[in-house]
Amino acid sequence: MTQEYYLLVHGVYPKSFPNNVTIIHQSSNISLSNVSSSDKYRNNCMNDGKSSIQLLSSLVFRSEIINYLVFILRSESIFYCSVPKVATRTFLKFITYLHIRDDLIPLLTHNSTLRNWNFQRKLNPFDFNDINQILSSPMKNSSQPSAFNSVSILKLLSSRLTDFNNKNAIDFDIWSIYQRNNFPLTRPQTLSDVSLLFSSNFTRVIFVRHPLERLASAYVDKIASLTNEPFSLYDTIRRDICRKYSSFYLTDKQRSYYLYHARIAKNDEEPCHNVVPKFEHFIDYIMSNSIIADVHWYPYSKLCYACLFKYNFIGKYETIEQDLARLLSKFGLESKHWNNENFFRTGKTKEYYKSLYANLNNELLCNLKYVYEDDLTLFDYKMEDYLTDKKHISCSPTHRRQLRESI
Repeated sequence: MTQEYYLLVHGVYPKSFPNNVTIIHQSSNISLSNVSSSDKYRNNCMNDGKSSIQLLSSLVFRSEIINYLVFILRSESIFYCSVPKVATRTFLKFITYLHIRDDLIPLLTHNSTLRNWNFQRKLNPFDFNDINQILSSPMKNSSQPSAFNSVSILKLLSSRLTDFNNKNAIDFDIWSIYQRNNFPLTRPQTLSDVSLLFSSNFTRVIFVRHPLERLASAYVDKIASLTNEPFSLYDTIRRDICRKYSSFYLTDKQRSYYLYHARIAKNDEEPCHNVVPKFEHFIDYIMSNSIIADVHWYPYSKLCYACLFKYNFIGKYETIEQDLARLLSKFGLESKHWNNENFFRTGKTKEYYKSLYANLNNELLCNLKYVYEDDLTLFDYKMEDYLTDKKHISCSPTHRRQLRESI
């Protein structure tokens, strides 16, 4: 791949790079003649030649995970891979707003900038009835939507996304809109030519977060909150962790319950129904039960195929307000118009997340080091940032080999 199409991430850069590559957090004292092995790995990943169009086509057209996490904005030439637990709901508000403003309304009013895009013309650009229902049916008599009604409902949705002074402005789950495929033109599989993604004006965006903080955040949100619907996916995982490590949470009498109940009714308050598993048991469980593949904690370098798509705009959760402002400026949006103080607040501090790792033994820490090795290396994070000051780990090459082969 020629230089104008690749990016070296957070640490090692070519002596010159093109205008379309956005470098964030550039170090001031980089020496290209004295780079570490991790720098060389990062360099090799991002500069390993032109990605195979055949392989990329297979991913774009057939991969469920890519068509779940990736969003395309045709008019803005944006490819965004949404990493779960890195402010994805916030970014989806921007994506939806821009898709309505720059793709759908021009398309419906015949002022489209999409005429050069060869996508499936018969594809309905959005599901009017579903959006109408999500917005509590403001157009009650519009079973057969006109172009005027379609534009009106889109403008209403757009206003709900941006009116932060109204407490009821965003009163729907933005992810549900995409899970129900209400905006199909944002999906990569509707592209006809994958090579467009690597044209000189295309921006391939990813926002990342320290992998250990992302993992701890997923635990707090999905496992420890006790707010999930009973027997939903994450509630079931929580209960299963409790049962696996029941000696830590239950009395002998409570544990005997499971000897006589092979199946548990949803209305039955089993002994584990309100138990919050310890973080170390959550880690051990996901490592030993193939649950590591869940998108909320699977390595994002693999989820988003970092070495294949060669992202040329990389932001970080740790500096997300500045990085987002820089990205929004590419869309002609001023960050102050999107400045909602609750966008990126989780209610937890780095010190809180760091404290969760204090009780992990050496084996679990080594597991984490090798599972998230690519995330740590490619995006310039350090394992030590989430270890207590006196915590040291010792990991063997054999341990690494065995673990890397299993994920």
